[in-house]
Amino acid sequence: MDRLVIESALSDVNEIFLTDLKEGASEHFGIVLGFKASNTDQILNAFTGLKDIVCDNGANLVICNTRLAGIYDLEIKTDGLDEPIRIMNKAIDNETLGAIEDRINNNQPIVLTTNVSEEDNIIAISQVHIKNCEEDSSL
Repeated sequence: MDRLVIESALSDVNEIFLTDLKEGASEHFGIVLGFKASNTDQILNAFTGLKDIVCDNGANLVICNTRLAGIYDLEIKTDGLDEPIRIMNKAIDNETLGAIEDRINNNQPIVLTTNVSEEDNIIAISQVHIKNCEEDSSL
């Protein structure tokens, strides 16, 4: 599946929240991309396409600070794509961001998932970074 198709479908995220997922004997900390009920099929297809690409290559998640407090850009990076999947200008509250930082500091496994299906739509994340991603604003 094309990166731009995946990016376009996943850009409709309207909230980001956390969950604990149990898979067999292991427990994972999940970052959930929350979507409204519309376009469920497109979102599922895009997430499945991304999952197929990531399964072969692994994925990193970068949470980028923006100039607006509480607003972040997400980048899902994998060697299977020429550029990261970018999900721009999404609100993440301080409590959620703090919980993500705690998991990063404790080296706990983190997965990425969505709220649109109860089926196995989980992507294991190798590394998560929270940082300032400065864009080159020179013209």
